[in-house]
Amino acid sequence: MRKVFAVSAALLLCTAAQARRPKIKDLLATFQAAKAEERVRLAATLGRMRDQKATDALLLAFDVKRGDPRESAAYVDALGAAGDVRAVEALAAAWDYLRSMILQLGELPGHLQVLRWKILDALSRLGGDQAVRILSESLNDQDPRVVEEAVRGLGRLRVKDAVPALQQLAGGATGGLLQAIFEAMGDIGDKRSLSTLEQAYTNPDKFIEVEVAYALVKLGRKDMVLRLQHFLDGDPGEDKVGLLAAYYLVKLDKDAGLEHLEKLMKKPDGALAPIAAETLGKTENPRAVLVLVEASKAPDASVRLSVARSLARLGGARAIAALRKMRADSNPGVRGAAINGLSDLGEID
Repeated sequence: MRKVFAVSAALLLCTAAQARRPKIKDLLATFQAAKAEERVRLAATLGRMRDQKATDALLLAFDVKRGDPRESAAYVDALGAAGDVRAVEALAAAWDYLRSMILQLGELPGHLQVLRWKILDALSRLGGDQAVRILSESLNDQDPRVVEEAVRGLGRLRVKDAVPALQQLAGGATGGLLQAIFEAMGDIGDKRSLSTLEQAYTNPDKFIEVEVAYALVKLGRKDMVLRLQHFLDGDPGEDKVGLLAAYYLVKLDKDAGLEHLEKLMKKPDGALAPIAAETLGKTENPRAVLVLVEASKAPDASVRLSVARSLARLGGARAIAALRKMRADSNPGVRGAAINGLSDLGEID
Protein backbone atom coordinates (compact mmCIF):
# COMPACT_ATOMS: atom_id res chain seq x y z
CA MET A 1 0.00 0.00 0.00
CA ARG A 2 2.77 2.40 0.92
CA LYS A 3 4.51 1.60 -2.37
CA VAL A 4 1.32 2.31 -4.35
CA PHE A 5 0.93 5.64 -2.54
CA ALA A 6 4.53 6.59 -3.34
CA VAL A 7 4.02 5.80 -7.02
CA SER A 8 0.74 7.75 -7.08
CA ALA A 9 2.35 10.73 -5.38
CA ALA A 10 5.20 10.67 -7.86
CA LEU A 11 2.73 10.62 -10.76
CA LEU A 12 0.83 13.54 -9.27
CA LEU A 13 4.02 15.53 -8.86
CA CYS A 14 5.01 14.73 -12.41
CA THR A 15 1.59 15.77 -13.73
CA ALA A 16 1.70 19.01 -11.71
CA ALA A 17 5.16 19.80 -13.02
CA GLN A 18 4.00 19.16 -16.57
CA ALA A 19 1.00 21.41 -16.02
CA ARG A 20 3.25 24.22 -14.82
CA ARG A 21 5.67 23.83 -17.74
CA PRO A 22 4.56 26.14 -20.54
CA LYS A 23 3.62 24.65 -23.89
CA ILE A 24 6.23 25.32 -26.53
CA LYS A 25 3.58 26.86 -28.76
CA ASP A 26 2.59 29.42 -26.09
CA LEU A 27 6.19 30.17 -25.19
CA LEU A 28 7.13 30.79 -28.80
CA ALA A 29 4.20 33.14 -29.24
CA THR A 30 5.29 35.07 -26.15
CA PHE A 31 8.89 35.19 -27.37
CA GLN A 32 7.99 36.45 -30.81
CA ALA A 33 5.75 39.21 -29.43
CA ALA A 34 8.12 40.26 -26.62
CA LYS A 35 10.36 43.29 -26.43
CA ALA A 36 14.14 42.95 -26.35
CA GLU A 37 14.56 42.67 -22.57
CA GLU A 38 11.93 39.94 -22.30
CA ARG A 39 13.38 38.07 -25.29
CA VAL A 40 16.77 38.01 -23.58
CA ARG A 41 15.17 36.39 -20.53
CA LEU A 42 13.15 33.89 -22.56
CA ALA A 43 16.09 32.85 -24.75
CA ALA A 44 17.62 30.76 -21.96
CA THR A 45 14.31 28.97 -21.43
CA LEU A 46 14.01 28.15 -25.13
CA GLY A 47 17.55 26.82 -25.20
CA ARG A 48 17.01 24.57 -22.19
CA MET A 49 13.93 23.05 -23.82
CA ARG A 50 16.09 21.40 -26.49
CA ASP A 51 13.15 21.51 -28.88
CA GLN A 52 13.53 21.86 -32.66
CA LYS A 53 10.89 24.59 -32.91
CA ALA A 54 12.57 26.53 -30.09
CA THR A 55 15.89 26.33 -31.95
CA ASP A 56 14.18 27.54 -35.13
CA ALA A 57 12.90 30.61 -33.27
CA LEU A 58 16.35 31.34 -31.81
CA LEU A 59 18.04 31.01 -35.19
CA LEU A 60 15.48 33.31 -36.77
CA ALA A 61 16.03 35.93 -34.07
CA PHE A 62 19.84 35.69 -34.11
CA ASP A 63 21.30 38.45 -36.29
CA VAL A 64 24.81 39.43 -35.25
CA LYS A 65 25.04 42.16 -37.90
CA ARG A 66 21.91 44.10 -37.00
CA GLY A 67 20.86 42.74 -33.63
CA ASP A 68 21.39 44.23 -30.19
CA PRO A 69 24.68 42.78 -28.79
CA ARG A 70 23.02 41.80 -25.50
CA GLU A 71 20.29 39.93 -27.35
CA SER A 72 22.84 38.26 -29.61
CA ALA A 73 24.83 37.06 -26.59
CA ALA A 74 21.69 35.55 -25.06
CA TYR A 75 20.85 33.75 -28.30
CA VAL A 76 24.37 32.36 -28.59
CA ASP A 77 24.19 30.95 -25.05
CA ALA A 78 20.76 29.48 -25.78
CA LEU A 79 21.87 27.89 -29.05
CA GLY A 80 24.77 26.24 -27.26
CA ALA A 81 22.42 24.88 -24.61
CA ALA A 82 19.91 23.67 -27.22
CA GLY A 83 22.31 21.01 -28.50
CA ASP A 84 21.03 21.32 -32.07
CA VAL A 85 23.89 20.97 -34.57
CA ARG A 86 21.96 23.08 -37.07
CA ALA A 87 23.07 26.09 -35.05
CA VAL A 88 26.75 25.53 -35.93
CA GLU A 89 26.40 27.13 -39.35
CA ALA A 90 24.82 30.31 -37.94
CA LEU A 91 27.41 30.55 -35.18
CA ALA A 92 30.25 30.01 -37.66
CA ALA A 93 28.85 32.77 -39.87
CA ALA A 94 28.70 35.11 -36.88
CA TRP A 95 32.30 34.19 -36.01
CA ASP A 96 33.45 35.02 -39.54
CA TYR A 97 31.58 38.32 -39.48
CA LEU A 98 33.27 39.35 -36.23
CA ARG A 99 36.65 38.39 -37.68
CA SER A 100 35.98 40.67 -40.65
CA MET A 101 35.10 43.44 -38.19
CA ILE A 102 38.51 43.02 -36.54
CA LEU A 103 40.20 43.49 -39.92
CA GLN A 104 38.23 46.71 -40.42
CA LEU A 105 38.47 48.16 -36.91
CA GLY A 106 41.69 46.66 -35.62
CA GLU A 107 40.04 45.93 -32.27
CA LEU A 108 36.47 45.12 -31.35
CA PRO A 109 34.54 46.93 -28.60
CA GLY A 110 34.20 44.97 -25.36
CA HIS A 111 30.67 43.66 -25.91
CA LEU A 112 31.63 42.13 -29.26
CA GLN A 113 34.71 40.53 -27.75
CA VAL A 114 32.46 38.89 -25.17
CA LEU A 115 30.29 37.63 -28.02
CA ARG A 116 33.32 35.93 -29.57
CA TRP A 117 34.02 34.08 -26.31
CA LYS A 118 30.42 32.97 -26.10
CA ILE A 119 30.39 31.73 -29.70
CA LEU A 120 33.38 29.47 -28.99
CA ASP A 121 31.71 28.12 -25.86
CA ALA A 122 28.51 27.38 -27.80
CA LEU A 123 30.40 25.69 -30.64
CA SER A 124 32.17 23.44 -28.15
CA ARG A 125 28.80 22.29 -26.82
CA LEU A 126 27.54 21.44 -30.30
CA GLY A 127 30.64 19.82 -31.80
CA GLY A 128 31.27 18.71 -35.37
CA ASP A 129 34.13 19.27 -37.82
CA GLN A 130 33.34 22.95 -38.41
CA ALA A 131 33.26 23.68 -34.69
CA VAL A 132 36.56 21.86 -34.12
CA ARG A 133 38.18 23.77 -37.00
CA ILE A 134 37.17 27.16 -35.58
CA LEU A 135 38.27 26.20 -32.07
CA SER A 136 41.62 24.91 -33.32
CA GLU A 137 42.29 28.05 -35.37
CA SER A 138 41.39 30.19 -32.34
CA LEU A 139 44.38 28.86 -30.41
CA ASN A 140 46.39 31.46 -32.36
CA ASP A 141 44.05 34.38 -31.63
CA GLN A 142 45.40 37.68 -30.31
CA ASP A 143 42.81 37.79 -27.49
CA PRO A 144 44.02 35.62 -24.54
CA ARG A 145 40.44 35.00 -23.43
CA VAL A 146 39.54 33.70 -26.90
CA VAL A 147 42.50 31.31 -26.67
CA GLU A 148 41.34 30.17 -23.23
CA GLU A 149 37.80 29.48 -24.48
CA ALA A 150 39.21 27.60 -27.46
CA VAL A 151 41.34 25.44 -25.13
CA ARG A 152 38.35 24.65 -22.92
CA GLY A 153 36.24 23.85 -25.97
CA LEU A 154 38.78 21.45 -27.45
CA GLY A 155 39.01 19.76 -24.06
CA ARG A 156 35.22 19.47 -23.83
CA LEU A 157 35.15 17.84 -27.27
CA ARG A 158 38.15 15.63 -26.42
CA VAL A 159 40.05 16.56 -29.58
CA LYS A 160 43.22 14.45 -29.47
CA ASP A 161 44.74 16.28 -32.44
CA ALA A 162 44.91 19.40 -30.25
CA VAL A 163 47.38 17.88 -27.77
CA PRO A 164 50.63 19.05 -29.47
CA ALA A 165 49.29 22.62 -29.70
CA LEU A 166 48.23 22.52 -26.03
CA GLN A 167 51.69 21.30 -25.02
CA GLN A 168 53.26 24.18 -26.91
CA LEU A 169 50.88 26.70 -25.35
CA ALA A 170 51.63 25.38 -21.86
CA GLY A 171 55.24 26.54 -22.15
CA GLY A 172 54.36 30.23 -21.88
CA ALA A 173 50.89 30.18 -20.31
CA THR A 174 49.96 31.45 -16.84
CA GLY A 175 46.83 31.93 -14.73
CA GLY A 176 43.47 30.94 -16.17
CA LEU A 177 44.88 29.89 -19.52
CA LEU A 178 47.35 27.47 -17.91
CA GLN A 179 44.55 26.02 -15.76
CA ALA A 180 42.39 25.59 -18.88
CA ILE A 181 45.24 23.77 -20.64
CA PHE A 182 45.73 21.31 -17.76
CA GLU A 183 41.98 20.66 -17.53
CA ALA A 184 41.74 20.15 -21.29
CA MET A 185 44.63 17.67 -21.18
CA GLY A 186 42.78 15.76 -18.48
CA ASP A 187 39.51 15.79 -20.41
CA ILE A 188 41.16 14.64 -23.65
CA GLY A 189 42.97 11.85 -21.81
CA ASP A 190 45.84 11.43 -24.27
CA LYS A 191 49.00 9.93 -22.74
CA ARG A 192 51.17 12.34 -24.74
CA SER A 193 50.19 15.00 -22.19
CA LEU A 194 51.89 13.12 -19.34
CA SER A 195 55.34 14.59 -19.95
CA THR A 196 54.00 18.16 -19.83
CA LEU A 197 51.91 17.49 -16.73
CA GLU A 198 54.65 15.69 -14.81
CA GLN A 199 57.07 18.53 -15.49
CA ALA A 200 54.49 21.11 -14.36
CA TYR A 201 53.79 19.13 -11.17
CA THR A 202 57.18 20.20 -9.78
CA ASN A 203 56.08 23.86 -9.84
CA PRO A 204 56.10 25.29 -6.27
CA ASP A 205 52.78 27.08 -6.88
CA LYS A 206 50.19 25.01 -4.98
CA PHE A 207 47.33 26.05 -7.26
CA ILE A 208 49.26 24.63 -10.21
CA GLU A 209 50.00 21.48 -8.25
CA VAL A 210 46.26 20.98 -7.61
CA GLU A 211 45.35 21.65 -11.26
CA VAL A 212 47.98 19.18 -12.49
CA ALA A 213 46.97 16.56 -9.92
CA TYR A 214 43.40 16.68 -11.24
CA ALA A 215 44.57 16.24 -14.83
CA LEU A 216 46.82 13.33 -13.82
CA VAL A 217 43.88 11.58 -12.12
CA LYS A 218 41.94 11.88 -15.37
CA LEU A 219 44.90 10.29 -17.16
CA GLY A 220 44.89 7.30 -14.82
CA ARG A 221 47.09 8.39 -11.89
CA LYS A 222 44.65 7.38 -9.13
CA ASP A 223 47.27 8.10 -6.46
CA MET A 224 46.74 11.80 -7.16
CA VAL A 225 43.27 11.61 -5.57
CA LEU A 226 44.99 11.36 -2.18
CA ARG A 227 47.11 14.38 -3.09
CA LEU A 228 43.98 16.41 -3.81
CA GLN A 229 42.45 15.27 -0.51
CA HIS A 230 45.62 16.37 1.28
CA PHE A 231 44.91 19.99 0.34
CA LEU A 232 41.52 19.89 2.07
CA ASP A 233 43.25 19.78 5.45
CA GLY A 234 46.04 22.21 4.67
CA ASP A 235 47.07 25.45 6.34
CA PRO A 236 44.02 27.64 7.16
CA GLY A 237 45.69 30.43 5.22
CA GLU A 238 45.41 28.30 2.11
CA ASP A 239 41.64 27.85 2.15
CA LYS A 240 41.37 28.84 -1.51
CA VAL A 241 43.73 26.04 -2.50
CA GLY A 242 41.49 23.65 -0.57
CA LEU A 243 38.46 25.12 -2.33
CA LEU A 244 39.99 24.36 -5.72
CA ALA A 245 40.95 20.84 -4.65
CA ALA A 246 37.40 20.25 -3.41
CA TYR A 247 36.00 21.49 -6.73
CA TYR A 248 38.09 18.96 -8.61
CA LEU A 249 37.21 16.16 -6.20
CA VAL A 250 33.49 16.82 -6.76
CA LYS A 251 34.07 16.75 -10.52
CA LEU A 252 35.72 13.37 -9.94
CA ASP A 253 32.62 12.38 -7.91
CA LYS A 254 34.52 11.97 -4.64
CA ASP A 255 32.65 12.41 -1.35
CA ALA A 256 35.55 14.27 0.26
CA GLY A 257 35.02 17.25 -2.05
CA LEU A 258 31.28 17.46 -1.34
CA GLU A 259 31.88 17.21 2.40
CA HIS A 260 34.53 19.95 2.34
CA LEU A 261 32.36 22.41 0.41
CA GLU A 262 29.39 21.62 2.64
CA LYS A 263 31.55 22.35 5.70
CA LEU A 264 32.66 25.68 4.21
CA MET A 265 29.04 26.71 3.61
CA LYS A 266 28.15 25.97 7.21
CA LYS A 267 30.96 28.05 8.72
CA PRO A 268 29.45 30.99 10.65
CA ASP A 269 30.46 34.25 8.95
CA GLY A 270 32.67 32.23 6.61
CA ALA A 271 33.98 34.45 3.82
CA LEU A 272 34.26 31.46 1.49
CA ALA A 273 30.72 30.16 2.15
CA PRO A 274 29.05 31.88 -0.86
CA ILE A 275 32.00 30.91 -3.07
CA ALA A 276 31.67 27.29 -1.94
CA ALA A 277 28.00 27.33 -2.95
CA GLU A 278 28.88 28.84 -6.32
CA THR A 279 31.65 26.28 -6.78
CA LEU A 280 29.21 23.39 -6.33
CA GLY A 281 27.15 24.73 -9.22
CA LYS A 282 30.19 24.81 -11.49
CA THR A 283 31.09 21.16 -10.86
CA GLU A 284 28.25 19.90 -13.10
CA ASN A 285 27.83 17.00 -10.66
CA PRO A 286 24.12 16.24 -9.98
CA ARG A 287 25.03 15.02 -6.48
CA ALA A 288 25.88 18.61 -5.56
CA VAL A 289 22.16 19.43 -5.66
CA LEU A 290 21.50 17.58 -2.39
CA VAL A 291 24.14 19.61 -0.56
CA LEU A 292 22.83 22.85 -2.06
CA VAL A 293 19.23 22.08 -1.13
CA GLU A 294 20.29 21.74 2.50
CA ALA A 295 22.22 25.02 2.28
CA SER A 296 19.16 26.82 0.87
CA LYS A 297 18.15 27.39 4.50
CA ALA A 298 21.47 29.02 5.48
CA PRO A 299 21.12 32.14 7.66
CA ASP A 300 23.41 34.19 5.38
CA ALA A 301 21.51 35.67 2.43
CA SER A 302 24.67 35.79 0.28
CA VAL A 303 25.00 32.01 0.68
CA ARG A 304 21.33 31.47 -0.24
CA LEU A 305 21.80 33.71 -3.29
CA SER A 306 24.74 31.58 -4.51
CA VAL A 307 22.73 28.44 -3.75
CA ALA A 308 19.83 29.64 -5.90
CA ARG A 309 22.12 30.40 -8.83
CA SER A 310 23.90 27.06 -8.52
CA LEU A 311 20.63 25.11 -8.32
CA ALA A 312 19.48 26.82 -11.51
CA ARG A 313 22.74 25.88 -13.17
CA LEU A 314 22.51 22.21 -12.20
CA GLY A 315 18.77 21.74 -12.73
CA GLY A 316 16.78 18.58 -12.05
CA ALA A 317 13.61 17.86 -10.07
CA ARG A 318 15.13 18.46 -6.61
CA ALA A 319 16.70 21.73 -7.72
CA ILE A 320 13.39 22.94 -9.14
CA ALA A 321 11.52 22.02 -5.96
CA ALA A 322 14.06 23.93 -3.84
CA LEU A 323 13.93 26.98 -6.11
CA ARG A 324 10.14 27.06 -5.83
CA LYS A 325 10.46 27.27 -2.06
CA MET A 326 13.14 29.95 -2.36
CA ARG A 327 10.70 32.23 -4.19
CA ALA A 328 9.34 32.99 -0.73
CA ASP A 329 12.77 33.86 0.73
CA SER A 330 12.96 36.91 3.01
CA ASN A 331 15.69 38.43 0.83
CA PRO A 332 14.55 40.06 -2.45
CA GLY A 333 17.80 39.17 -4.22
CA VAL A 334 17.37 35.50 -3.37
CA ARG A 335 13.72 35.60 -4.44
CA GLY A 336 14.72 37.14 -7.77
CA ALA A 337 17.47 34.57 -8.35
CA ALA A 338 15.02 31.73 -7.65
CA ILE A 339 12.43 33.16 -10.04
CA ASN A 340 15.01 33.74 -12.77
CA GLY A 341 16.44 30.26 -12.22
CA LEU A 342 13.04 28.64 -12.61
CA SER A 343 12.45 30.63 -15.76
CA ASP A 344 15.79 29.49 -17.22
CA LEU A 345 14.81 25.89 -16.42
CA GLY A 346 11.53 26.33 -18.27
CA GLU A 347 9.43 26.29 -15.09
CA ILE A 348 7.15 29.28 -15.60
CA ASP A 349 3.90 29.52 -13.68
